[in-house]
Amino acid sequence: MKILIIDPHFFTRSGLIHVITTYPGSIAIYEATSLEVAESYLLSGEHFDLIFTELDLPDADHRHLVSRLHQLAPSAHLVLFTWRGQPNEIQSAVNQGAKSFLRKDAAAEDVKLAIHGLLQNKAYLPAESLNYRQQSEAERKLSPRQQEIMQLLAQGLSNKEIANILGITEGTIRVHLSAIFKAIKVSNRTEATLWYLLRQG
Repeated sequence: MKILIIDPHFFTRSGLIHVITTYPGSIAIYEATSLEVAESYLLSGEHFDLIFTELDLPDADHRHLVSRLHQLAPSAHLVLFTWRGQPNEIQSAVNQGAKSFLRKDAAAEDVKLAIHGLLQNKAYLPAESLNYRQQSEAERKLSPRQQEIMQLLAQGLSNKEIANILGITEGTIRVHLSAIFKAIKVSNRTEATLWYLLRQG
């Protein structure tokens, strides 16, 4: 399976790649930071099974982006992976050829569920945005200190290293991490890191 990820932000692409590569199978992933780069792949004759795209690209009008991608890759499964969530924008993109929609602020379990289905060519189109509002509320539950810890956790630092940087004990770090995991509805450090990386950009 060949996958193209079109997004200007490194952390977003990295987070998505991390999720995709946790599933078995032969997968080749290509990255594009703009429509121009994506077009260079698509015009070269490369065939992609899945194309994830942000609607807000530096060199494209979001109103016509999906139409252009569908024109270049009519057989690809186009997935909107974006911060945008207005029903009229999503409906317009679907009308232009998008088959799936996954918001960047979706809960970690929703992202994993969606990716698992997408790798089996199953469309993912949430009926409503209630889960996204709940997740935004969870983000607001994190204190400034917990947000600092999340940032350091995402850099791959251990509890001891984080504690040394912030000048607090490892026990305090563990308490904070337990509260963070509960607030953002993840079960371990890897999922928490993914949750954080997908929200950068």
